[in-house]
Amino acid sequence: MFDNWDTDDGQVPALSVDQQIEALKRVIESVQGFALWLVIALAVVLIAAALIVKFRFPGRMRGFALTATGIVVGCAVGLISVILYMQISRMALQGEINLYFWLIVGLFAYLFAAVLANLFVHLFAKKAFKPVLWGTLALFAAYVVVILCLFPTQEGYEPKNNALYIVLTVVLVAAVLVLAVLFDRKKGSASDTKQLAYAGVCIATAFALSYVKFFSLPMGGSVTLVSMLPIMLYAYMFGAKRGVLVGVIYGLLQCIQSPQIYEPVQVLLDYPIAFGALGLAGIFKGMKGLKGNMLLEFVLGMVVACVGRYVSHVLSGYFVFYSWSVFEAGKELLYSLAYNAFIFVDLALDVLVGAALLSSGAMRRQIASVNPPLAEETPVHTA
Repeated sequence: MFDNWDTDDGQVPALSVDQQIEALKRVIESVQGFALWLVIALAVVLIAAALIVKFRFPGRMRGFALTATGIVVGCAVGLISVILYMQISRMALQGEINLYFWLIVGLFAYLFAAVLANLFVHLFAKKAFKPVLWGTLALFAAYVVVILCLFPTQEGYEPKNNALYIVLTVVLVAAVLVLAVLFDRKKGSASDTKQLAYAGVCIATAFALSYVKFFSLPMGGSVTLVSMLPIMLYAYMFGAKRGVLVGVIYGLLQCIQSPQIYEPVQVLLDYPIAFGALGLAGIFKGMKGLKGNMLLEFVLGMVVACVGRYVSHVLSGYFVFYSWSVFEAGKELLYSLAYNAFIFVDLALDVLVGAALLSSGAMRRQIASVNPPLAEETPVHTA
């Protein structure tokens, strides 16, 4: 197998850059395949352990839940660290670690620091909270504008009908924000610290699961092991507004994980806007017409959230990636609609797993107890 490595001086020749890139790619694929079985095995073990504790030692369920959460987060952080390190190494070999990559990393780092700063101000200097909040949001907006101005448009990816492209993007963002604000009137009583802790757990879990792929499409996109579910579950527990924010942060992480950067607005559509739309999974919580049916509320929210993500990718695909279409000229929109339909395969998996979780009365009560309604709010039923 190593005969082609034989040399006159007995030295093993160094791999070329292309060989190193291909080797890293294969290692990453192998680790992802292993991760799929690891996650499935971990889920089976934790479910079996939960059943044993529930029926044999019911008083220890809370302690078990904390231990299980620690195990899940630990595995997620470990998996993220290993695969992300290898992917960044591959990107470095391909020459993709450039100014734009570091700008995205810096944006995420700023957002993380801003969240922590606002949390500490809220805890220890409440009077200064609003000025600090609006100041950090203004700086965030300015940072995004700078990135959009610096990102060049690659040759061949100039948007088709740029005016309509921008108008529809603005309409989509406005629709997500309006829905999140209008249908997020039940704030709940969970503390900011608790909300931040759950946000970290859900983002880490979602990011780890995004590496566990059933298959990847040739030009971007993949069907993963319910990687959207933790973000949508967070949105359901804590509300659409917070869900959208967590989705945006997750989208920025996805941009770092597998960046496809061709045009400024395309970056927004394929990452923060698309994944921010997952926060809409919380818009049906407590809706009177659904009579407190938690399963129905969550499933309907997941459908709306995934439709929002789908529309975002379709806009990007039609206006920017029209040159990739394998359909005849004039049918680029049909191509974008068909290509991005993989999201609904992901949705089907999320619905199956989400329905399985919520089929348990104990799980519904646990989810309801994470962020219980305030005294003046109507209690959320768990039936």
